[in-house]
Amino acid sequence: MDPLSDVISLLEPRSYLVGGFEAGGDWSIRFDPFNGIKCYAVTAGACWLAIEGAGEPVLLEEGDCFLLPRGWPFRVASDLTLPAEDWKRHFLGSRDGELVKLNDSRGVTVLGGHFQLAGPQLEMLLGMLPPIVHLRRESERKTLRWAFDRMGQELTESKPGSFLIIQQLVYMIFVQALRLHLDERNGVGWLFALSDRQVGAAIAAIHREPGRRWTVAALALEVGMSRSGFAARFGQLVGDGPIEYLTRWRMLLAGRRLSRGEPIGAVARSLGYESESAFSFAFKRVMGSAPRHHARLAAVA
Repeated sequence: MDPLSDVISLLEPRSYLVGGFEAGGDWSIRFDPFNGIKCYAVTAGACWLAIEGAGEPVLLEEGDCFLLPRGWPFRVASDLTLPAEDWKRHFLGSRDGELVKLNDSRGVTVLGGHFQLAGPQLEMLLGMLPPIVHLRRESERKTLRWAFDRMGQELTESKPGSFLIIQQLVYMIFVQALRLHLDERNGVGWLFALSDRQVGAAIAAIHREPGRRWTVAALALEVGMSRSGFAARFGQLVGDGPIEYLTRWRMLLAGRRLSRGEPIGAVARSLGYESESAFSFAFKRVMGSAPRHHARLAAVA
């Protein structure tokens, strides 16, 4: 798999909530802090989105898609000067997959989902994202339009199997939104470094063979750069050195295997460590606990 697929595949989906709302007239709703990721699109009309502590409000127009990956409280409204109602008044008690009606008239339709992910690699993916990922270019809208149109159809028709289809659509939209965000933004971190031909190739090599005894020189040779030039560019784009990145990725893989009950020695050897002690030292430094403790916690969970 490619590195982005690698990281996402390690995430553990815990729960999904899918649906949306239609609103007309004057309205303003405040949502509390939340655990997880919200991924929505405005499929009709327009409204305002204001995330507390994230700067200026954003006007969402028909076709816009947005991710809220940080869990900060926010408001959506026809007019942000209106007093905000608590979300529970309208949404608490609604069925999963339901399209909630705000007021009698219809002017705005918002569809999407809220899902929770778990795993120590979650921060590796989401920590570098802004409080809102706002996708609004026509090319981005076109890419996501089919998925949201299909979601709206499934929500409206409620055929057998609709909920499962909607779940998969939400997850697909999430991955596609990350790809589009990657295409249009510059930043520091492994996610953005994937767009660089040589550094992205080095990250892909690490993910392809995490147990290989990589050195900075070997990675530089792999992508056709000098050792010093490669090390400098990798650090500039990723924010960590190549060996630091390699170690962190190995420990994330190790954490999953230990959680599944694999022996520590076998995990260590598969990831290029000759001794359990060297592996255990690296694991505790990166993951914050010893391998045996990690495995015991996973077993209890």
